[in-house]
Amino acid sequence: MEFQVLGAVQVFSAGSRVDVGGRQQRLVLAVLLLAADRVVPVERLIDLVWAQAPPRSARGTVQALVSRLRAVFRHADAPVTITNQGSGYLLRVDPLAVDAHRFTALLARARRAGDEEAADLLDRALQLWRGEPLADVADEQVRHRLCAGLREARWTAVEDRAETLLRLGRSRQVVTDLTDVVARHPGRQRLAGQLMLALHREGRTDQALATYRQVRARLADELGLDPAPTLCRLERRILRADPTLVPSLGDDRRTTPVPVRPAELPHDIPGFAGRDADLARLDAGLAEPSTGTRVWVLSGTAGVGKTALAVHWAHRVRDAFPDGQLHLDLRGFDAEREPVTPGAALAQLLGGLGADPRSVPDAPDARATMFRSLLAGRDVLLVLDNARDADQVLPLIPSSGTVLVTSRHRLGDLVVRAGARTLPLDVLTPADSVRLLATLLGDAPVRAEATAAAELARLCGHLPLALRIAAANVQSAGEPGIAGVVRDLSDGDPLAGLTVDGAEEGAVTKAFALSYRALPDGQRQLFRRLGLVPGQSFTAGSAGAVAGTPSAAADRRLRALAAAHLVERHGGGRYRFHDLLRRYAMDRIVGEEDATEREQARRRLFDHYLDTADAAGRRLIPHFVRLPRPAAADPFGDTEAALAWLDAEWTNLTAAVEQAARQGPRHYAWHLTDALRAYFHQRGRREEWQQAATLALAAARDEGDSRAQAAMHQSIALVCVNSGRYEEARRHLLDGLRIDAEDSWPQGRTGMLNNLSAVHQRLGDPQEAITCARHSLALNRRLGNEGGAAMSLANLGFAYWQLGAFAEADSHFREALAHGERAGARYNVAVLLVDLASVSRDRGEHRAAEELYARALAANRDLGYRYGEATALSGRAVLWSGTGRAAAARPDAERAVELTREIGDTGTEAWALDALGRVLRELGRPAEAAEQHGRALDLARRTRFCWCEATALAGLADARLAAGDPVAAREHGRAAVDLAVRAGYRPIEIRASRVLARVAERSGDAAEAARWDDRVTRLARETGYAAPSGEAQ
Repeated sequence: MEFQVLGAVQVFSAGSRVDVGGRQQRLVLAVLLLAADRVVPVERLIDLVWAQAPPRSARGTVQALVSRLRAVFRHADAPVTITNQGSGYLLRVDPLAVDAHRFTALLARARRAGDEEAADLLDRALQLWRGEPLADVADEQVRHRLCAGLREARWTAVEDRAETLLRLGRSRQVVTDLTDVVARHPGRQRLAGQLMLALHREGRTDQALATYRQVRARLADELGLDPAPTLCRLERRILRADPTLVPSLGDDRRTTPVPVRPAELPHDIPGFAGRDADLARLDAGLAEPSTGTRVWVLSGTAGVGKTALAVHWAHRVRDAFPDGQLHLDLRGFDAEREPVTPGAALAQLLGGLGADPRSVPDAPDARATMFRSLLAGRDVLLVLDNARDADQVLPLIPSSGTVLVTSRHRLGDLVVRAGARTLPLDVLTPADSVRLLATLLGDAPVRAEATAAAELARLCGHLPLALRIAAANVQSAGEPGIAGVVRDLSDGDPLAGLTVDGAEEGAVTKAFALSYRALPDGQRQLFRRLGLVPGQSFTAGSAGAVAGTPSAAADRRLRALAAAHLVERHGGGRYRFHDLLRRYAMDRIVGEEDATEREQARRRLFDHYLDTADAAGRRLIPHFVRLPRPAAADPFGDTEAALAWLDAEWTNLTAAVEQAARQGPRHYAWHLTDALRAYFHQRGRREEWQQAATLALAAARDEGDSRAQAAMHQSIALVCVNSGRYEEARRHLLDGLRIDAEDSWPQGRTGMLNNLSAVHQRLGDPQEAITCARHSLALNRRLGNEGGAAMSLANLGFAYWQLGAFAEADSHFREALAHGERAGARYNVAVLLVDLASVSRDRGEHRAAEELYARALAANRDLGYRYGEATALSGRAVLWSGTGRAAAARPDAERAVELTREIGDTGTEAWALDALGRVLRELGRPAEAAEQHGRALDLARRTRFCWCEATALAGLADARLAAGDPVAAREHGRAAVDLAVRAGYRPIEIRASRVLARVAERSGDAAEAARWDDRVTRLARETGYAAPSGEAQ
């Protein structure tokens, strides 16, 4: 029996198709197949089948669907079983009988094969794809949750195949395969590099360089990015005709752009010594044959050297993991911050694998699926540091490779649930302790003071961390040597009483105290003040801020602290603490500086974060309305520099939000969140955005700051809009307006009213949208805010367009355009051109609409504003499909759908899908058209995008009638009319009424057809709506 999910869900037995039931039953089967040999909870099946509105009978229905599937397999005598496992189901099947699992297996074989065989295997793998996975049973949101990883693996296969063909000298085939792909997907820079190299080898160097220029322009326009360094280097090598790019005859290894592989291991521990038996056990485990994932748990007390051993062994064997190495600190025992959640950990790991943050699903289980799929068959080493418990780790275990977990706990559940091996670490043996000292200090000094060295090891409790710090003390002490440090440790010190969690840590604290006391004043001050930094890492800039010194001086002191083993280098000019040293630094600042000094240091750090984040955010999206605060100098030369800084610091900034919200000063919580809004919006980090804004909102409530509360309500509302949660967005915006009833922040109020107008447009209340926009317009005019006035007028125009009041819409749009052009509000202008084009189209002014859509596309692409580009492409596709150019319209419509998925805007995706359905209807493909309209309808209903629901119903009615199903056409048409009348959407009412007139005509009811035709005539006369020629007549 063969199971297919990479396209429509189908089952074949002996070459004949097996009927496995309706859509819901096939979706349940697909979910179980994708999770073959893993338990799928019933609640997950319910969530996937019914999304947000499951019926009360959902659990019983799932049981019935599974029972029917069992009956199908029994009747076919298939080697498939579905068993109850707790509160879920487990399907057992030969994985190679499922095309998705066969695909990943072929990829794994291709990576181990020679080039000729690999090319064949990759061809076979890609041929398994017959279209979008689960095409006939799931909407895009469900497909994204279930198949995001498979889709990314498909891209990897395309890239690997091209690389293999280049090595085989088949450049011409690569050019043929990739030209269109690169044009449509410029963000796939590895493919762009492969196409450039293939063109160069075919003697088409001009085209290779032109490809680079086109990709560079598209990256800048659409993503605001520069090409990757590897692509830039390739262009320079082509320009100088590097002879190594074109191998000599007989050379069967071609030079191709090296694919990016994660290399995230921290620096190896210098002078590592001991642990020979532990290293041997890890080596032996790696050498053993394995068909799954190897998991090791390194456990032991703080300071015993768990991370040092994991990182040292990882560096030693990294060549065994050619697909890369990932590292993540799970913060399981951080004194200041909560452990990293599995969902947040998966987002970071997916980022390390190159996944676009906007493509990462919101649900943790969907992220886990994507992570496993991306790593299927790949030899990757994953180091998970400081794990709290097994539940934190289990979702992070990939489907292949090796995982090293470090924890203070033994994590026995991982042994049971993931087949992990345990490696408990004790303190070093006395001999290994002395050996470590000899490695750090040199053999001669240790042999000369053998007795003192042994005593020093004993006083340090044979803990590696304490021994390293003691050795640094010996080196800095000079003449007294080892014996002098032994005397200092033996004399005791009040600071040594600062033990943490166990007897062994007392020895560590003694070593800390000795090192700390030996530091010069400036270094000692910096060390203890670094204990105030809330995040995991710090730079010279943040260190200088918290210490109150210039960054150059802070950089010198950081280097000295690293030499004393009191901080660790973390790469890229960053440093971090061992968790015990962080806690010691916190103890020291509390013990040595008063509350006023600590508050001043924390404020300096937060001011540094806020000033820099605010400047970076203004670089990313200048037109966002922000909380008022003094403007700081902009340290960034361009948008890329700002984005790079935010990418490196955002976890520290969100940690600062958390600390400020809980400990104060609280106003930093909302100001930092406001500064990060543009970054969160651009990177699609909705989960972190919502968490930060929610914490900041609570802080603002506690402080009674109405302006800050309003700003955080607006911030959360934008997260909701970006996620398609329009009703929730409306509630937050109304709360913000209610809180700011005294109009203490008029600029913010205009933004909230404008956003509320846009939300009402989507929720089906254009009259309320008009009211909000009018209030916003009056306030903007009072403030002299040209850009805000343009947005208010645009919202007025859009609501009038929905109502079919085209003259009013056109007037408001044109006035808004004039305001926007005077204010230099380029984003507003770009979107307004789309809106004006749509009004011209619906009034039958096709030539004007054509020109406006062309200008709109150019303006939005120039800004890299993909939302505007998507709406322009959708609008033009509707224009062209209705004026006899449906074939030309289809690429526009398909690209619009693709763009909306890239930016994660579910509501606008529904709009684009509806446009694609209208194009397919005009191409004589009514069944495909109905499928797209149905997907648009599902998304619209899920997000409560009322206008899109109505237009999708009208399109579905037209498609069903064209497909020969008048009963369904009548049902959908009447639903469209009812919704359009309720909301006042007269143009949609006209479209649906035309379909119903044709339905009545075909059924022989001339009177009913005449009534619908009269309705159409009256509404068209009232609105001036001119139907494109392709609409139902």
